[in-house]
Amino acid sequence: MKILIWLAAVVLSLILIAPNPFQKGVQVTDSGTNASFAAGDIIYRINGEDATEQVVSRDYYGLVKADTSKGQRIVQANGSLDIDVEPLASSNLKFGLDIKGGTRALIKVTSNQTDAISQSINTLQTRINVYGLRESVFRSIENEYIEISIAGGSRQELEELLEKQGKFEARIPLKLQNNGSLVLDRTYTVILDDSSLRIPEAGITAREGETFVLDDIPFYVGSSDPVVNLTSTVYTGKDIVAVFSDPQRSRIEKTANGYTWSFSLQISDHGAKKFALITNNIPRRIDYLEEPISLYLDDNLIDSLNIAANLKGQQATEILVTGGASSYDEAVWERVKLQSILRSGALPGAVEIMQIDTISPTLGEGFLRAVFFAGMLSAGGVALVVFARYRKIQLVLPMLIVSLSEVIIILGASVVIGWTIDLAALAGIIATVGTGIDSQIIMIDQSLRKEERATTLREKLKHAFFIIFGSAGVMIAAMLPLLTLGFGLLRGFAITTMIGVLAGILLARPAFGVIIEKLVGESRA
Repeated sequence: MKILIWLAAVVLSLILIAPNPFQKGVQVTDSGTNASFAAGDIIYRINGEDATEQVVSRDYYGLVKADTSKGQRIVQANGSLDIDVEPLASSNLKFGLDIKGGTRALIKVTSNQTDAISQSINTLQTRINVYGLRESVFRSIENEYIEISIAGGSRQELEELLEKQGKFEARIPLKLQNNGSLVLDRTYTVILDDSSLRIPEAGITAREGETFVLDDIPFYVGSSDPVVNLTSTVYTGKDIVAVFSDPQRSRIEKTANGYTWSFSLQISDHGAKKFALITNNIPRRIDYLEEPISLYLDDNLIDSLNIAANLKGQQATEILVTGGASSYDEAVWERVKLQSILRSGALPGAVEIMQIDTISPTLGEGFLRAVFFAGMLSAGGVALVVFARYRKIQLVLPMLIVSLSEVIIILGASVVIGWTIDLAALAGIIATVGTGIDSQIIMIDQSLRKEERATTLREKLKHAFFIIFGSAGVMIAAMLPLLTLGFGLLRGFAITTMIGVLAGILLARPAFGVIIEKLVGESRA
């Protein structure tokens, strides 16, 4: 059973990693001024030649035939295609900046708050992590600029995430008659006097284009002749309690003209009360109220929804945000982008992107190949030492296979949790494989050791497991401070090491124990 569980974990990890070393083609990361392509497009061949970064960067003149995931496209070129691309991933593994490269942006935050930079970094970190661009490095420059380096994601995605201040508002218009009543926490009289609006009970006077706050609800005064037009802000970003992304409350559906996306927001009791007070002043029109609720992001309308008649005067704590797109991928992108912005909250000031460019990997695939060959040489060296010590090749091969399986399980786990493979992760993998080999040597040594008193092989393995579990506990305890208090490389090293240790003691070591028990038992028979 232990062998089957171990094998199942290895097979599942391989399925999650989905290695495909023969993958060909490139993916567009930035379409530039070329309207024939969009970020995310996959190009397999150009003019009958396999698409690579070098092939794409050539100068072309006349018509260019490009075979893409959306069919063949004919592009009129006059020099460079003016697109940035990256090779298609050969697996589901996510690599860091040092290996894969990424995008760097320099932004300026304009705000009167003294801690605007630190607030902006915290907000953007949440926004980027929710969106899915996992590895990001933030650096404050002269307490005015923020430099952001991100592994993965296109330039277009990064611009969309950074340029949005994230100021969310839900507005409901009101139309009131001159000398009419506005019922909130109390009843107010709204008087139109020349071009001024007066509310005597609250001592408020405002002109067209001005704002005022009444019973904690902001109002904007619109054109007021002959009807008084007010626009109330019932929700802001501070009223958002949760942004739902589960399948029940976050969906994408096929329509006749493309795709419709939607997700729900949970609103605070304070926001729900403002909604109830305002809607209580709006007449019903059969199934809906006469005025809609409009959702704005950075003062740009993103959605306008009818309010059901049965919600009049009710404290609604959940609203639905919807939108449309021409393709499924575009719908996913728009929905996740808006969810990440709303979940992170608003930045403390306006954001201006000063510069954005592509980062070339400092290590790249050459480094991965070097690590692979170094690992093979290390495994060969360990095999020679173990063979020289025990003189049994049947003990060496299982040890190498089990060590390789640990690496596969760690990589599979990284896909599940969405962790990025960077230098810290590679160091953690090397550390866990090293401790794993130590544990396996302890098991072999204990199994073959001769003792004066009669001791069964199973008892010897139990003693070995006692040592191994104690060592693993010490390793995990040592990593916990780095996991909870560390950051950057330290946290990445801790996570990878802990995954490797747990995979070893829960899956690999029990399986290796069964193998050793079988091999040593047969050799003594």
